[in-house]
Amino acid sequence: MRPTNVAIIALLALSGCSSTTPNLEPLPGSLTYGETGATRKTIAAPGTMIQNRFRHEGAMVSEAYEVQPDHTYKLVRRDVVDTWPPN
Repeated sequence: MRPTNVAIIALLALSGCSSTTPNLEPLPGSLTYGETGATRKTIAAPGTMIQNRFRHEGAMVSEAYEVQPDHTYKLVRRDVVDTWPPN
């Protein structure tokens, strides 16, 4: 196989990969739910990860936030467990 073909195949394979996270909308119980703009601030260092757990519609929700350079929270991950407590 020619090197240009290998490069094209590799480029196509990597184009499906994405390191960005989708924009997650806050749920009732989220640290940023109901806030307009960036009103919640923290004294934690930028890059710090903050965890939040709460119940939403009968499911246990675990969220992770990253502290931004302006000391606001950015929701970066959400895990939902359908039954609580887990079996």
